[in-house]
Amino acid sequence: MEKRIPSFAMSLIVFLTVVAILGVSILVFEAAPHIPIVLAAVIVTLYGFKLGYTWKEMERAVTKGVSHGVPAILILSLIGILVGVWVLNGTVQTITFYGLHVLSPSIFLVSTVIITAVVATMTGSSWSAISTIGIALMGVSYGMEISPAATAGAIVCGAIFGDKMSPLSDTTNLTAATAKVDIFQHIKHMLWTTIPSLIITLIIFGAISFMTTQDTAGTDNVDAMISTLNSEYNLTPIALISPLLIIILAFKRVSSIPALVVGLIAAVATTLYTVPGVTFGEIMSTAHFGYTAETGDEAIDSLLSLGGLDSMLFGVSLILIALSFGGIIKEIGIAHAIIDGMRSFLKSRGNVVLSTVLSCLGVNVAVGEQYLSIILPGQMLEDSYKNTNLHPKNLSRTLEDAGTIIHPLIPWGVTGVFIMSTLNIGMGYIPYSFICFITPVIAIIYGYTGFALPPLNQGGAAYEETMLEKDA
Repeated sequence: MEKRIPSFAMSLIVFLTVVAILGVSILVFEAAPHIPIVLAAVIVTLYGFKLGYTWKEMERAVTKGVSHGVPAILILSLIGILVGVWVLNGTVQTITFYGLHVLSPSIFLVSTVIITAVVATMTGSSWSAISTIGIALMGVSYGMEISPAATAGAIVCGAIFGDKMSPLSDTTNLTAATAKVDIFQHIKHMLWTTIPSLIITLIIFGAISFMTTQDTAGTDNVDAMISTLNSEYNLTPIALISPLLIIILAFKRVSSIPALVVGLIAAVATTLYTVPGVTFGEIMSTAHFGYTAETGDEAIDSLLSLGGLDSMLFGVSLILIALSFGGIIKEIGIAHAIIDGMRSFLKSRGNVVLSTVLSCLGVNVAVGEQYLSIILPGQMLEDSYKNTNLHPKNLSRTLEDAGTIIHPLIPWGVTGVFIMSTLNIGMGYIPYSFICFITPVIAIIYGYTGFALPPLNQGGAAYEETMLEKDA
């Protein structure tokens, strides 16, 4: 049977149906994303049959889609194992102990954004920041009785900002390459949207802290938690070797998996020192099933009962299902059809920027894949920026403002799954991820006002030289 190209109208109908299924299931019925995505995949598969695709072809698309997620699955599994060992050897307890001494509830959320942003900028990885300092900050929030959801949101805001602004970031380099823009020119141009959104985010978190500090735990609760940690665990700077090694290796551009393996080896080695008499059987059991705290302090037991490979299987299964679904959508060309059908709308600068934001959002929702949400709209809309006399760095900035920064809001996206699994939090972090909502809005406002939208000829010969180098 000859394959037919999906039409814009039918692709849009299928996409809106998928969004409706996911939205109603997750928001109304409060279902986990897994089954809604399976239902959506069935609908997309039926549409694929109608277009002339065979099951074997879609099965290959599923396999190809899942293959892209193997590194993420390995990273997620390693982090689960690592966190279990970190709790066993006192790493999480030590950082929480010091954090409770240094951080103040009145500025905690603001400090969380800034600290996480610095780590993410240094390492070039939001994942590294979330899985190291992010876990520790979650521990401090429990001690201060500050909302875990708000804390997770602050961690995400800082991590995403730092990731975007780092020349070491893979997504930042990918975006610049997709739009054919110099990486440092791209980062400099992003300041127009990211700095205002960061300032607004900090103001919002500052206001939340001001309004809720009076309802949080007093110093007695913090002192009690400090006392319990000090009496129940061996708190020593030696326990910090593992996370520090991971941050240093990330800064040195060592790939995530080798860096985590080195961190895990260091964590096991320090466990032999911080937990006298511990056996390798106990270490392996904790690495698999996680750590269970039994201090008698409910707050500490809730905080420290985490980690282990088992704790990540929810996220791993979600990644497998989401990427299978995304593989089918990519194979039958729904995303291409929708973006291509928007071309008649691309007559003004504002519409071009708006279409970029919506395209990145659509790919993120439909496929749950961050890289594709950058590459596909970037390739499809490149000519539209030229036709409306917009410099390519406007394209690169908007791809980041929507593709990269919206991605953490998608619960079935790879980063969304990572956040929920690593920080041991549900989807409650999403409403607090303010920077992810604010930045695309600022990008759209700039698009329609013309503010900070340099024209195509800005840069003259330097731009032409860059383009020739990229084309070569």
